[in-house]
Amino acid sequence: MKRPRLHGTDGIRGRIEPFDGDDMATLNALIEQRILSKRAMRIIGEATGLYLIDDVGDSPLVIIGWDRRDGNAELVDALESGLGAAGCRTLKVGELPTPGLHHAVLASAADAGMMVTASHNPATDSGVKFFDAEGYKSMPKVEDRISALAWELADGGLATPQENSESLEQIDGLRVYRNGLKTRLQVFESLFNVDFESVDWNGIVASQGLILDCSGGAATEWFADGLSRRGLDTIEVSSRLDPINHNCGAGDFSPTARWTIRELLMEAPTHRLLWTVAQRLETNDGMSFWEAGQIVGAAMDGDGDRCLILEGTSDGLRVVDGDRMCDDIMRAAISARSGSWKMAASIESDLGLTSDLSRLGDHVALTTAVGDRWLSAALCPESDEKILKSSEYPRVIGTEDSGHLVMPAPCPNQEDSWGLVGDGAATLLASLLARAGLRNNGGVPAFQGGWKKRISIQPSVRERWTGKNELSKLVQSTAEQWCGTTLVQTEVEGEATLQLLKGALNGLPLSIAVRNSGTEAKTSISIRFTRGIEIDGDELMSRLEEALRPHLSP
Repeated sequence: MKRPRLHGTDGIRGRIEPFDGDDMATLNALIEQRILSKRAMRIIGEATGLYLIDDVGDSPLVIIGWDRRDGNAELVDALESGLGAAGCRTLKVGELPTPGLHHAVLASAADAGMMVTASHNPATDSGVKFFDAEGYKSMPKVEDRISALAWELADGGLATPQENSESLEQIDGLRVYRNGLKTRLQVFESLFNVDFESVDWNGIVASQGLILDCSGGAATEWFADGLSRRGLDTIEVSSRLDPINHNCGAGDFSPTARWTIRELLMEAPTHRLLWTVAQRLETNDGMSFWEAGQIVGAAMDGDGDRCLILEGTSDGLRVVDGDRMCDDIMRAAISARSGSWKMAASIESDLGLTSDLSRLGDHVALTTAVGDRWLSAALCPESDEKILKSSEYPRVIGTEDSGHLVMPAPCPNQEDSWGLVGDGAATLLASLLARAGLRNNGGVPAFQGGWKKRISIQPSVRERWTGKNELSKLVQSTAEQWCGTTLVQTEVEGEATLQLLKGALNGLPLSIAVRNSGTEAKTSISIRFTRGIEIDGDELMSRLEEALRPHLSP
C-alpha cells in the first residue's frame, strides 16, 4: 500500500507539539493533524540516514542547522539521534539562515545538510529541509524514498542498525555564511560594475534610509549594521525578543500589495515594517519622506531565503516582488556587459516578465513549478553535474514573485565553481546594486507588467482537489464561460495537483492556475493576464472562488 509522502513544496512542516502515540500514529499525526513531534523527527532522521547510506555509502556526514523557534532544540536533538542510529556522522553548525546551510555543506564537503525550520510559517511551526552534497534542496524522487523508508520504520518492517553515532564538534555556520555573503557582494559589484561603498544612495533609497525587517531571524543582529557600515543608513525593525516571523517579514506581504499614505495613517498597521513607516509619516506631518520609485524598506522571511522590497509611489507604497527584482538585476547586468541569460520563472510569475523578454535581446525563459528547488533544477547544467563551471559569473537567474530569487554563488574552496541558492540577503544586495547600476549606465525599460491576483481558500481539505477531478472541470467551464475563449490544460513537472489553464484573448496570453499548497492546508487560485487584456479579473476570481470554496472548505 502506497502511503502519503511526508514532504511538501519545501520540506516537511508541522506544528510543534508533543505526541504520545506509537510510530505509525506519530507519522499519521504529522500528515493528518500537522503535528511535528520529537518522535516524528527522530523517524525522519533515521529514514534520511538510511537513504544516505544507500546512496553515498557508509558513515555519511550530515550538517545540521536551525532557526530560533521555541522547540527546535529538542527537534534538532531528535533528528541527530535518528541520523546517528542509521549510522551517520553529524556536525551541528548552529543557528543560521537557510542559505547558510548551503554554504556550510559545501565548505565542509558534507554528504548532506538538514535545516530545521518552517521558513515564513508562524513560530508555532517547525520542519526540516534536506540539502544534497552540492547544496541543492531535495527533489520529489529523493523525498519519496525517504518517506517510504520512514513508513517502513514506523510499521516495524525495517530497523536501523542502531550504530554508535559520531557527533563532530560544532562549528560556527553563521560565520561561514557571512563570509560567503561578503564574497557574493564582491561578485555583484563586478557584475554591475558598481562599488557598494562608493554609491550615493540619494534618489535610490528614501531620504531617511532603508528600513529593514529580518523577521527576527539570524540576520537581525548584524545585516542592518553591515549595510550601514558600508554607507547605506539602515535600521532593523524586527526584534529577537518576539517570536520569529511575529507581525513581520516577507511572508505577510502579497506580491501585488499597495498602500496609500491615508491607509497607513488611518489605522496603525500591525506589520512591524509598515508600522515604522506609519510612525515616520506621523512625525513628518503626514507627508511622505520618499519620492516615487525610491526604496523605502525591505523584508525577509525568518529563515532568510527570500526578500521583498517596499517602494515609494506618488501616493503611498507598493511591494516590489521577485519578478521586478529579477528584471532589475538582468537589465543592470546586461547594461554593464553583454551576455545571453537563462531565466526560470514559476507558474505564478508575471506573464509580462517572460512575454516581454525579447526587449533585452536573445535570452531564454523557462517556466517551472512553484518552489525554488524547481528554479535551481531548471538552471542546472543538462549533465548530471549540478555545479556550474565558469571563470565568470554564470548568466542564470530564477524568480518567484514571492521573493525567492535563485542566483549563482561561488562554491567555497572550489575555483571557477558555482552553486545555486535562494538567499534573501543576497537578493537585497543584488537589487540595491542593480538600481545603482541602472542609474549609472541606463538600460532598457522595465517589463510591461500585466494583471495578476492570487487568493487562497484556507483552511482547505486538500484531498478534495487533485487538479484532474470533477472540480477541475468546474473550474475550466467557469473560466471559459467568463473569458469567452477555449483554455488548454498544461502540465508542469513537480506540480501533481496543478490545474494550469492557458489561452489567449486578442492574441495576448492569459493563464489560470489552481494548486494545493505543499506546506499549509490551503488551495490557491492564481490568475495572470498580460497587459492589454481588458477583462475584469477580480470578477473572474470571485466566480472561481465561489465555485470552489463550498467544495474545499471543511
